[in-house]
Amino acid sequence: MDDRLAAVAAVVVGIALAVVGLFEYVLSGRSVPPYEPLATGVLVVVSGLLLLVAGLVALRAALDALSLRAATVVGLLALLLAVFQPESLLFGGVFWLGLVAAGLIAAGAYRTVTKIR
Repeated sequence: MDDRLAAVAAVVVGIALAVVGLFEYVLSGRSVPPYEPLATGVLVVVSGLLLLVAGLVALRAALDALSLRAATVVGLLALLLAVFQPESLLFGGVFWLGLVAAGLIAAGAYRTVTKIR
């Protein structure tokens, strides 16, 4: 696979994840007790931004790291859940899935950036 293709995929998924998280959880204004969509929205938006940064760094360095691909897949799964089952990432739902996804994306982004240095 072209080195830049994985980086472009990470950028696209990162942007989409950040935008969906922003509109679905942060700006939606939904507050269905006992859920707190703002905390979930912050996790989803931060995950998207981390994936975006990792993708941009990998694109600039022509790097195709396995950690970047893994983070992109986790980001894509979180994106699909946020679009098709937004309640699944909220507190009371499968919030821990969102937390684990954010952690895995952060780890993949960190490994991608440190590999370039």
